[in-house]
Amino acid sequence: MPFVTKTFHLDTSKKAFLFIMEVLGCSQKQAQKHLDKNRLKQNHLPIHKSQSIIGDVSLTYFKPTSLNLEPIFITPYFVIYDKPPNLLVHPKGYFEHFSLCDEIKARFGKEANPIHRLDYETSGLIMASIDKKFEAELKGLFENKKIYKTYSAITEGKISSPQIINLPICVPNKITKYQDLGIKCKISSNGKPALTKIFPLNYNEEKNMTLLKVIPITGRTHQIRIHLAEIGHKIVGEPLYGVSEQKAREYLNNKFSTSSPSLMLHAQSLDFKYKNISYHIKSHKYLDFPNIKK
Repeated sequence: MPFVTKTFHLDTSKKAFLFIMEVLGCSQKQAQKHLDKNRLKQNHLPIHKSQSIIGDVSLTYFKPTSLNLEPIFITPYFVIYDKPPNLLVHPKGYFEHFSLCDEIKARFGKEANPIHRLDYETSGLIMASIDKKFEAELKGLFENKKIYKTYSAITEGKISSPQIINLPICVPNKITKYQDLGIKCKISSNGKPALTKIFPLNYNEEKNMTLLKVIPITGRTHQIRIHLAEIGHKIVGEPLYGVSEQKAREYLNNKFSTSSPSLMLHAQSLDFKYKNISYHIKSHKYLDFPNIKK
């Protein structure tokens, strides 16, 4: 499971950070992070940095478990996974839900980390660094818009021509996101600039659905999803945008306990240059109308 809590007994006194370093085989900096997050406890009370410990203590830590997901592309610096829908990229709190981090760290070690994010509901390509020393450089490619990303989406209704959706987005802050429906972003003139290009590829008249190529120019949270819903063409399987508040609330309350329909949004390709090598990586999966039940 992603996070486990294990009880230990110490017969002699030891500094808390030294104990964590020995048990987890981590650096002092990482041990201090565990203490900052109150993961070491005695009698249900958190142990602080300067404390020494003796007797019974409990330590909560991330223990990756392989999901048997194979990366589709491997280099000495990074790997690319084709994430299935309804899978977290990072562990969410201490809940016992698997994430892509489980697979990445189980296979490549504790210094391997995802470089960017995809929504839980979104499938497709995601990059992970194999070692911490490559992480900042790779993240810089995304932050500096050096990576060209394309998505595929299937939306409700007919979209006949290419469009640029230019609607600013307000992203929830650390306080509001824990309120009722607070996880949802909003279109607002007070939001940050957000641009999405969409190109219709195919229209299925029987199902009244359009297959799109989507290029996000900016990278706001839920950007593609809220933009398409706002122009009246929500993505098939969308549980948050373009639906009633009641339906959105029901989805969030049961997100991890029920089998939800897949969101028809897929990260299709990544194009970039790294260490003087050009990469053009495409997903092995494609969205198609016959797989969709309306």
